[in-house]
Amino acid sequence: MAGEKILVVDDDPVILGVLSRFFRQRGYEVTATGTGREALECLGDGQLSLAILDLNLPDASGLDLLRSVKTASPDTEVILFTGLAELDSAVAALRLGAYDYLVKADLKLPELLAVVERALDRRGLSLANRQLLEELRQAQNELARRRAAELTQIRRIGERLARPQTVTDLAQGLAGLIWESLPLAFLGLALAGSRGEILCQVEYAAPDQPSFAHHDFATWFLKGLRRRGGWSAKPPRPLPEGQAVFWGNLTAGVVKGVAAAARPEPFPPEETELLRIFLLQGEAALNNLLLFEEVKSLAIRDGLTGLYNYRYFWEMLNQQVGQSRRYGWPLSLLFLDLDDFKGVNDSWGHQVGDEVLKAVAAFLQQEVRQADLLCRYGGEEFVILLPQTTPEQALVMAERLRAGIADLPLDLSGRELRVTVSIGVAGLAEGADGAALVNAADRAMYRAKQAGKNRVCGS
Repeated sequence: MAGEKILVVDDDPVILGVLSRFFRQRGYEVTATGTGREALECLGDGQLSLAILDLNLPDASGLDLLRSVKTASPDTEVILFTGLAELDSAVAALRLGAYDYLVKADLKLPELLAVVERALDRRGLSLANRQLLEELRQAQNELARRRAAELTQIRRIGERLARPQTVTDLAQGLAGLIWESLPLAFLGLALAGSRGEILCQVEYAAPDQPSFAHHDFATWFLKGLRRRGGWSAKPPRPLPEGQAVFWGNLTAGVVKGVAAAARPEPFPPEETELLRIFLLQGEAALNNLLLFEEVKSLAIRDGLTGLYNYRYFWEMLNQQVGQSRRYGWPLSLLFLDLDDFKGVNDSWGHQVGDEVLKAVAAFLQQEVRQADLLCRYGGEEFVILLPQTTPEQALVMAERLRAGIADLPLDLSGRELRVTVSIGVAGLAEGADGAALVNAADRAMYRAKQAGKNRVCGS
């Protein structure tokens, strides 16, 4: 190959001159020496492509020189000149890495040229393969680095989204992770409930985006949140001018969401896939969150009335007693028991009894304050915890509830049923705990029963 460097080493000046002229005429850069010492000096620059060595040199062994060439420049190909009596040395040289050997007595320049060209071709292929392997190694390392980064990011998604949180926290965390992970100009994510109401909405915009203002993106994104009463599976038209767009949906139970990302540069397949992974992880986290809330609700809610249950009441009672003592706030409790409820079950059946309990529970839910804690205590008993409420105020509220329940019409299979309730009222006494408060209200309720039912008694 023209332009490549060839070293010719031979102690015969005639052969040295012939070979030098022959290869220079064919465009090779030739260095010719007659001794091993001079040959070693030519190895310093490391740019030697081929060496043609005589095994018999006056100052060096041809095999030693071959070793030196291969040590200094392993990619340099070596061709040997040998006499007929030196074939054993030539074979040894091949084992040391020489490309070929030629017998001087049979030397023909065209054959030598063919051997040289084949040797240089092999060197070129070897270098190309090495370069290819290096590029492949670098590509593999880059792929491994990117995969590691993606897996790390996916792990971060799982870790962040697996934490107990609200739907809003989840949406903000998911949007934040997407924004941190990809170079985006704009990002919007919104979740809606079963009636289409927006539960949360998160938006990000990179600074200095002259081609597409943040306001324009928000307008476009909001346009796509709903379409014909439902969530849009595709981005709204027209698309933002000058922007590549990713639009994805996520669904978990009754909650539906949409995410939109935009930037001037197109999204390659791996980034699109990563965005889909984000949304799939978001769906899984949202499903887990909704399941957690459902299980939590089942654990603290009464299955029949939907009110908080006995266990939750005692948990919150202890908290409220602690706050009452800490801040000096009054705390009162109403203990309600439906009058003659056993007779309702016996006369009308347990199914009607359940409907009565649900109707009374619904009425109480409408009448209590948001800060009050309404629970089904058990059977036909209800309790209402009244924070920051004095016993006098609680008596007023109890009387209102008693009268409301007495007037509550219950239309059951065309027959009207009326129920009444006895209510005991107690306030948290100084030094008393939650159990003492419940016992005081319970005793007051029994006094109301003994006094004729359908009445309120204080402790």
